[in-house]
Amino acid sequence: MDKKTVIGIVLVCAFLFSGGGLLLAGGGAIAAMAGVFNGGIGGSGADDGGNGGAPPGTVCDPGGGTLTEHIPGYGSHTVDEQDMANAAVIVRVGEQTKIPQDGLIIAIMTALQESKLENIRGGDRDSVGLFQQRPSAGWGSIEEIMDPSYSAKAFFGGPNHPAPPNPPGLLSIKWETMSKGRAAQEVQRSAFPEAYDKWESLAGKIVGRAKDIKCQDVGLEGDVGKVIAATKRWIGTPYCWAGGDEKGPTHEERCPPPMPPGFDCSGLMHHAYAQVGIALYPYTGNQWEAGTRVRDYADLKPGDLMFWSDDGTVEGIHHVGMYLGNDQMIHAPRTGKNVEIVPEVSKNSYWMNQWIGGSRILKEGAGSNKDSGGTKAVGVPLIGPRREM
Repeated sequence: MDKKTVIGIVLVCAFLFSGGGLLLAGGGAIAAMAGVFNGGIGGSGADDGGNGGAPPGTVCDPGGGTLTEHIPGYGSHTVDEQDMANAAVIVRVGEQTKIPQDGLIIAIMTALQESKLENIRGGDRDSVGLFQQRPSAGWGSIEEIMDPSYSAKAFFGGPNHPAPPNPPGLLSIKWETMSKGRAAQEVQRSAFPEAYDKWESLAGKIVGRAKDIKCQDVGLEGDVGKVIAATKRWIGTPYCWAGGDEKGPTHEERCPPPMPPGFDCSGLMHHAYAQVGIALYPYTGNQWEAGTRVRDYADLKPGDLMFWSDDGTVEGIHHVGMYLGNDQMIHAPRTGKNVEIVPEVSKNSYWMNQWIGGSRILKEGAGSNKDSGGTKAVGVPLIGPRREM
């Protein structure tokens, strides 16, 4: 019997024989007992393999000093600061290459299996680096592969592939149609093709930490986490009237090159929901008509759309944002401003004097877009012109 189990038994017995008095002892006994049965006192709770109920691979950071998880068939694994720094390089390169989040997870799964996210000089035969890429297979020189940025670019491939044409990177295969583990294998050609899948849950947490997506933002909904992440990714992006599509910010008449591309309010929402296969029309009027009406501000849930009207009528709707939870909204404000998070919205008279209601696009309890409309367009024919706030 290990020490943690003994401590757990002592705590439970003390609680039972004290008539519940231990509940108040130090204010933390219950949390301590919960820790015992979830992998140990003071643990992060990550050993259960989940993200607070979110599906495996959901991108979010569960918090705590380190990320520790039980890996099936392997055992407990902890990601330290250096591992996380290497992972952050992979995620940054992936974002620069416009890799969707599932592709980022595949890359981290691969590096976890191949090197445990350690930039090692040596391995099977001539394999080196985070992805254990082989110079003899055309991945590059040892010095090049030992550069985490280079090796990540080589793994993703595509237009930024540093060693074309062989071997192909992730963007050279139809990875979106495959399981994540199979996609990793198609790039790596490993002797152990089934070895990657077990890392998916931890990889989602690592990507979440690298992208600063807190699990409280995600809740229990996989798709909610994805649409929130899709908006937070663009914090600081300029407002551009009529800007934004499925792929990200765009240049439009009012923000032509060399001005940076941007979003307007409904364009940002259109982009976010496209990441889970839902095609919202990029107009506030259409988005108001989509989904299920949320009439009271207090009933909003993370991921819901929030609408603001000049005069309290549908015809007066001029702006849309997304509720993040914790009384926060993310939106693309107006010309001259950038995508931002607004705290304590309910305490802001400017906003609440214009509040008209919300729309819930994802079904409650939906873990995937199969439950929420798939790739069908959501909304009705165009009600009126886009209007800048």
